[in-house]
Formats: sequence, structure tokens, C-alpha cells
Amino acid sequence: MTLLDPLSAIVAFTIAAPLLVLLYFLKLRRRRLRVGSTLLWQRAVQDLQVNEPFRWLRVSSLLFLQLLALALMALALGRPAIPGAGVSGDRVVLIIDRSASMNARDGYTGGTRFEEAIDSARSAIEDLNPGTSVQILSFAAQPQIRLAPTTDHNAAIRALEQISPTDQPGNLASAIELAENVVVSPASEEANPTPPSVILLSDGGGSSSDIALAGADIEFRRVGPPAADSYDNLGITHLNISSDYDDPSLSRVFLRIQNASKTDVAATITLRAGEIEIARSAVRVPGATAESLGTQTVTFELDRGFAGAISATINREDLLEADNTVHAIVAPAAKPGVVLVTPDDDGSLDWVVRNALEEMDLANLRTISEARAGEILSGGSQLGADIVVLDRVDFPEGLRSDTISFAADLPGVRHRTAEDGSDRFTSWSRAHPVMRSLALDGIRISNPAWFEFEESTGVSELASGTRGPAILLTSSQGRRHLGVAFKPADTNWPLEISFYLFLAQAIEHFTFDAGAGNGAFATTSTRATVEYSGSSGEISLAGPAELRARVLQGGDGQPGRVSLGIPERAGIYTDRSGNPVLAVNMVLSGESGIATADTVRVGGRRVIAGGSADGHREVWHWFVIVAACVLTIEWIVFAERMRA
Repeated sequence: MTLLDPLSAIVAFTIAAPLLVLLYFLKLRRRRLRVGSTLLWQRAVQDLQVNEPFRWLRVSSLLFLQLLALALMALALGRPAIPGAGVSGDRVVLIIDRSASMNARDGYTGGTRFEEAIDSARSAIEDLNPGTSVQILSFAAQPQIRLAPTTDHNAAIRALEQISPTDQPGNLASAIELAENVVVSPASEEANPTPPSVILLSDGGGSSSDIALAGADIEFRRVGPPAADSYDNLGITHLNISSDYDDPSLSRVFLRIQNASKTDVAATITLRAGEIEIARSAVRVPGATAESLGTQTVTFELDRGFAGAISATINREDLLEADNTVHAIVAPAAKPGVVLVTPDDDGSLDWVVRNALEEMDLANLRTISEARAGEILSGGSQLGADIVVLDRVDFPEGLRSDTISFAADLPGVRHRTAEDGSDRFTSWSRAHPVMRSLALDGIRISNPAWFEFEESTGVSELASGTRGPAILLTSSQGRRHLGVAFKPADTNWPLEISFYLFLAQAIEHFTFDAGAGNGAFATTSTRATVEYSGSSGEISLAGPAELRARVLQGGDGQPGRVSLGIPERAGIYTDRSGNPVLAVNMVLSGESGIATADTVRVGGRRVIAGGSADGHREVWHWFVIVAACVLTIEWIVFAERMRA
């Protein structure tokens, strides 16, 4: 037996024992009375009090009983515990939690909760009687059998050393289900196998199961500090990277920071690409309340043309390290494919729009005639492009693509021109993504043109001239169409940079995809997949942990997605060439809360933590019961002597 808090026991007994003895030295004040004899009082006086101070105490059974009761109460304050208590029978099953919160560095010995769980399990095995069967299970997102039943306790200790912590969420229900199937009710020839003693070593955070271990004696040994309402930990619990609709050239990195402490915490968040710092932001996260943990958001801007691995880090030490950093692998935005349709009979002006498109960074650009486009569409096919540019060609029947038109009719919109005069822009929507940063006040149009349409058609006017809308945006059958009323060759616009900027922003606006080309990452709670092409073989990724997968490739050799299972550790994983292939993040609100619990729920009943982190069962309540019994005996002895 050992005392978990010996100092409290020593202080309590050191203070209380002298006070008790001092009472036996006190001289009582008495009234003088005349009596016939003191013969009958002499023995009671000797046992109950000492009338003369500073003389030696006489042997007293009452004093002995009182000191014994006092010693028992002092020992109870010292939290006495029995090593290996609670283990009974000839079968023992250890279930070890290795979820992310078990990495919190707040153990009694200064290490992590997981290290305490392993030490506790080792102590439990060492205290077992020879011949007792041991089986070891572990769990995080999924349960695992670590050791089949064995009476070799040295082998069991070696199996403990092979268990490692993870950054996954804990799933006690799956572990209890596994224990129910293969441990408590194993396939055996025995009609009534002896139920095992099950020891759960966990911090208890969020642990519950609706499955009851029938007949098994379950003991919950909590690791980590007792349950509290505040823990010193900041964690990133959400990551999202998406392109900015108003400015497609930018991506926005969105983070949610969670605070498990009751007090407000200030920290700085750094966004990096490798070792290069991209941005830094200061944040103050409010403290947790009784209802919820404190949260705050942080947003960074990232050039959409960036490609590579990025990371965001909380520059602050706390109890849990894995949730302080998140990673993502950013791929450049996909380049669009464009088809330019021009008139059949007049190619003298083809160069204006075509040259502008050729200067852009496109996946491909094809130029076809109006007649050829009609043939393709009449055959039931499409033009095979992300966007179609119609240069002086009315919207063809059967086309199902977004379009940019110059000097042509649009679905539900008529194009009008004037043979004389000139025109200019009188207003334009500077806030629209297509018109952003354009300077049109110096543009002159030699042959005025404008659009006419019904007011109820849902057309958005982006720019207007003196005679009507000159640039507009409309939609039809789920497709968007941008129209410019005049011919670019009839203006000085192609001589200005704003024309090329307009065309680039228009194509970017139509091909905008908030998720395409942005950061990709997996989590420690879901299966990770990577793209693989080639012959059959094995994928091996190096990182915080090694990820392997056997690939059986088909005969066509086409690229496919290969599952690597649920990653155990968060971080960046690279291929054999050192190129980043997979980013894995924890982003688990429950695990970042790192809350402990003094009870777990198994099969609808609460199991109270009966032991400390070092694998001992506390037995202080038995000392209190024995002390109460001793005081009862002391009272009976005192009452009998008073009667005498």
C-alpha cells in the first residue's frame, strides 16, 4: 500500500495528535462537595482525567482508541491506495486509449497522459498473480487487438512498448464492441467462460458506449488530472481555403481557433510556405464558458497562383502540440480552355479579339468559323471548351456553354447599332468582378451600339453609353452570357490595357471555382486518398508516421485514387523524391478541448474512476469506515465506565 498524498496525512496527524494528548494534561476545576467516601470514584477519576498537570500519563484504553481513530482519519486524508487493486479472476483485459487528447502534457509525472497510461498498465501487469491471462486492446478512431490472451507477462509488457499515441479522435464504443465480441464472449468450448476483469486506461474525454460488457468487471483508471472546467490549450479546429469571388486572383485561408482555458488568451498565427513567412496575424481568443469553449477566427490572403505546401501555426506553447499547426498542399488554379468563333466571310477583324486571347495564359485556344460551330452543334456535340467567345457571331442554337459575345445578339437580348455619330461610356459598375479596376472614361466608340431587352429578363447592366447598355450580363438555362454591344475594332479600347484586363477578368469570372486549385488536406478522422498511376506496386509516404498501401492497377494504367486508411499522425507526407503529396490535420474540436472525466458511460451505466494515474486503487473510504468503528467502540467503553 502507498499514500498518494502523504503530506496531508503527516500534517493532519502532527497537528491533531498533540492537541488530543494535551486534553489529558488539563486540570479540571471542581466544586467542593462533602461526601461520605471517594472509594467508588477513585477508579473513574484515574481513567478519565489527570487532575495534576505535568505528571506522566497513565495507561488509558480510551486514549489509545482515540489516537487510533485519529491515525486512521489522517491516513484517509493521505489517499491510501493498493497497487493492482481491482484485478480479480484469472483473465484480465487492458483497454488503452491512444486518442489525440492523450498527448496532453499534464500528467502527474510531468509526461503525457499516454505515457501515464502505459506506466499504469505496466504496473497492473507486474502486480498480477502468476498464471493470470492478459489481453491488450487499444483504441483511437478504430480499435485494435495488440496482444492475444497470454500468461507470459513479460510478453505483455513488451506489447505495451509497441503501442504509440495518435492524433485521431477517441471511439470508446468501437473498443467496447470489439471487447464484447472477442474478449467477453469468445468462441470457446466452455459453456460458461469466466468473465474477465476489464481495465480501461483513458482520460475519459467524451468516452461512452451503449454496449455493455456482460458479466465483466469494468474498472476505469483515469489518467491525467481530475475533471476541471479549464485547460491551457489553444488549437486550430477548422481550416478552409477558397478563392475570393470578388477577387479570383486571391485565395482566402480561413482558420478557427479554439480556447480550452477559462481566461482570454492572446497569440500570433503565422502562415508559411516551407520556411518562408507569408503573413502573420495577432488574435485574442475568448475564454471558455460553462456552455462552450471560446473560439475566434483568422483569415489570411494567399495569391491564387501560389503552388506548394503551406502551414499555419499558433506561436504559443500549451498542453497539446498536434493542434497548433495545420497544413495544406495548394495546387495552381486550372487553366481554362477557350473556343473563339468568328464570322465565315470576314476575317479582317479577327486579330483584335484573337490576339488578346493569345496573350492570355490559357490551357488551349481554338478558333473555328461560325459554319463549323453550327455543324458541330447540329450533330448533338458541344464545342469542348470551358468558355466560348463569339466575335460578331449571334448566339448559336444548341450551345450549352458560358459565352462572351462582341457585337452580337444574346439569348433574350437584341443588339442595336447606329451608322453615324460616336459614343462613350457614361457609367460602369466598378464593384463587379468583371469591371474591377477598369478605367473606361477615355474609351471612344466610333460606331455606337447598345442592347435592348425586356425589364423582367434579369439582365445586369455592367456599363452604359449615351444610348443604352453597352456591356451586360445575362443568364439562360443555367448558363451565363456576357455581351459587349460594339466591335472592339471600332474603338480605341484594344490600345488600352483595360481591354486585356476586361477579357481576362471575364474569363476568370466565368471559370471561377471556389474549391478548384485550393489547399487540399486530409484529417486524422477520415480515410486519406492519393492519386496513383502506373503499374501495380506499393505506395509509401514518409512523414510523422509511415503510410503504405498496396496498389493493384488495372491493365489500362489510368490514374486512380488509392486509400491509405485513416492517418494516425498529423503533418506533411512526402514521396520517395521528397515532394509533398499529402497534408494531414487534426482539426478536432473535442480532442483540442483535452477535457478529462471522472466517469465513463458503458452500457447505460456510469463507471466511476477508481484509481489514480499510477495504477493504484484508492481505499481511503475503508479507513474512514474503520475509524468510525473505533470511535463507536471508544464511546461504548466510555459509557460503561461512566456507569461504573
